[in-house]
Amino acid sequence: MIRFRARSTGGMIAAVFVGQALGMAGIVSFPALLPQFQHLWSLSSGEAGVISGIYFAGYIVAVPILTALTDRLDPRRIYVISLLFGAVAALGFALLANSAFSAALWRFLQGAAFGGAHMPGMRALSDAVPAERETRSVAVYTSTFTVGVSISYALSGFFADALGWRSGLAVLAAGPLFAAAVAWAVLPPLPRAAPAGTRWLPPLAPILRNRRALRYVCAYGLHNGEVSAIRAWMVALLVFAADRAGRADLAGYATLVATVGNLCGTPLIVAVNELAAGRDRRVVVALTMAVSASAGILFAATAGISPIAAALAAILCIAAATADAGTINAGLVDASDPERRGAFLALQALSGFGASAVTPILFGFVLDLAGGGGSEAAWIAAFAVQAAIGATWPLAYLRGCAGQRRGEVGSRSDPL
Repeated sequence: MIRFRARSTGGMIAAVFVGQALGMAGIVSFPALLPQFQHLWSLSSGEAGVISGIYFAGYIVAVPILTALTDRLDPRRIYVISLLFGAVAALGFALLANSAFSAALWRFLQGAAFGGAHMPGMRALSDAVPAERETRSVAVYTSTFTVGVSISYALSGFFADALGWRSGLAVLAAGPLFAAAVAWAVLPPLPRAAPAGTRWLPPLAPILRNRRALRYVCAYGLHNGEVSAIRAWMVALLVFAADRAGRADLAGYATLVATVGNLCGTPLIVAVNELAAGRDRRVVVALTMAVSASAGILFAATAGISPIAAALAAILCIAAATADAGTINAGLVDASDPERRGAFLALQALSGFGASAVTPILFGFVLDLAGGGGSEAAWIAAFAVQAAIGATWPLAYLRGCAGQRRGEVGSRSDPL
């Protein structure tokens, strides 16, 4: 394979950004076409939630081991091999999924492949740049998630309409192949020292003692859980808004709105991280989470008003929900012990994508219990439950601040 070295750190970061974003071309292919799959396979909201959430179940099976191994193995190799496996899994879903069970199986495998790519890719990039560019490279890399999701929404809808969903989603398997080629070409090999003894997984005690880093692990779980639920159900709610207004001709606008909303979150990720630089990152995270929780309820409430109002609220909702991702990731990189950074990233990924696996399922079951996807009140109830979960961090932070003002010490005065 051709070897190429970016002439500057900025060039390497930009190349990895483009590759990783396109490598995620199939990440939301199922949620993007959810109404079609619900009709095709007669899926309940609960079953649809399981298929959406199981992607992240696959992620959390793979990520603890593969990310922790970046402390001992070249992260670039782990990243590239995982991307290649992701291309195979994407083809499997496109060509072989024909029921709730088979769809869930292939989405699980896609998620496992992404588990070996996402955090190891971040580690490979952050280790390759100079120390003074490290946190910024993490924030930029983190923003690939929103760009990749936006691209996935757009391409899934476009190719499914143009070629049929099977051929259309098969085309998206080219994304991980492209990302693998870019990574192999521009990232330097990062050989590690041979592992001492037979213990490949790190001891937990030193990790659990770093409470500063663990705060960001908790924040990432709440952040990812919220974003996952919104992305899983956004298109379905926008289609409901169009149907409620008697505008079935607007049903196709849903993937476009989801694309725009996710793209709007991309500059916010970098901007919020820059805002947090030199400040207490926990304040920024708490404020952003409070705004995004409120925006979710607003999104559900506007669905019964008009498709345009729902579209505007959807853009605000997903943009606000994604805005603190770079701040959280950069905070963890800054707070973690360098020799255990892979282990911390693995724990963070386990927290974040474990929550991502659960929240779409919980959302779907709440939606069913509250009256189903045809009920405006049910949508509001489902978003209200998600908002209550997301409010945990801001409330804990306020409680800790109040405790500090009362002169309390120890864990009760320490937010999260």
